[in-house]
Amino acid sequence: MTRNCHIRWTHVEQIKKGVEIMTVEDKKQKKRVNFWIAAAPGSQVSVAGTFNNWDPKANPMKDQSGKGYFKTDMLVPAGQHEYKFVVNGEWKTDPSCQKLVPGPFGSENCVLQIAKEFKVSESTHSGKLPNKPEKSKDVELCRKK
Repeated sequence: MTRNCHIRWTHVEQIKKGVEIMTVEDKKQKKRVNFWIAAAPGSQVSVAGTFNNWDPKANPMKDQSGKGYFKTDMLVPAGQHEYKFVVNGEWKTDPSCQKLVPGPFGSENCVLQIAKEFKVSESTHSGKLPNKPEKSKDVELCRKK
């Protein structure tokens, strides 16, 4: 019997200096992405990138603890996106970004890759998981009942 199954990868990437990017699947081929960064309490912080047309006002980050840990989350479509943080009007790359690309103004932008959901047929699936990304936190497979 052939049955289509959905595989969902949830990636959690711990990044130095208080930044964390977590992707969680959304059913409309978008992923919820949480951006975290440490900055001085009272700073004005946002994230801007290709996912919000580089608008530094579109996704402000909040320091809910008052201790300088800024956070925002948003739904981002699958694909490759470039981004930067904006701290008190100054554009900054993620200090521990694993992939940088040249930007159009002589600086570099961080790259965020959001994977699309894919289907696998049980008749061709060996039962073994593919090589998981190094930073994969969990994998859900549908199973026969």
